[in-house]
Amino acid sequence: VVEEEASVYRDSLNGYNVIVGERGIANQRNFIYNYFDKDSYIVCLDDDIEEILYLQDGKLSCVGDIKIIFDMMLNYIDTSDINLCGVYPCANGFFMKDKITTDLRFCIGGFYIVKNKKLMLDTEIKSKEDYENTILYWLNDTGVIRFNNIAFKSKKHAVGGLGKDRLMMNIHDADYLVSKFPEYIIHNKKKEGEIKFVKFKNE
Repeated sequence: VVEEEASVYRDSLNGYNVIVGERGIANQRNFIYNYFDKDSYIVCLDDDIEEILYLQDGKLSCVGDIKIIFDMMLNYIDTSDINLCGVYPCANGFFMKDKITTDLRFCIGGFYIVKNKKLMLDTEIKSKEDYENTILYWLNDTGVIRFNNIAFKSKKHAVGGLGKDRLMMNIHDADYLVSKFPEYIIHNKKKEGEIKFVKFKNE
């Protein structure tokens, strides 16, 4: 956590070790990766998530025991040479699929598990560090695991985080990432400040 929020978290999470990290999402993730040993398992889960959802018979249902999801994701990491496991980035049963993929697909930063390889993010990124994180693990492992049948629901306009007013930040990060990874990322022409991964012919 950042310094000014430490006491709030310590009061809420009595008995847990709350560590003061660094301000900024990329800085904070780098701090976490450096704090834990290489090959440690790290669960990244945003604190404004209300529900973890899974797709069943075309409909989304709430996960009763999140440990079941953790165990499934960790099992996939343990039985492969792939160290990043994420979920579908949007809780929409119409687009989600009941399958697990390992090609280059976006692993949203709100919820993922990583076997820590200490792949440091560029701190010039302010809001789209999860795109860079996905690419770094893809380049390291030639694959990322994504559960396309699992998503999450967050509180709308929760206090904290990146805030509501972030278009200029998104435009900056989009331009930066397209310039840095032109083989993998392109601008999303339908929405200013958004990007998407290049679709390869063999997918």
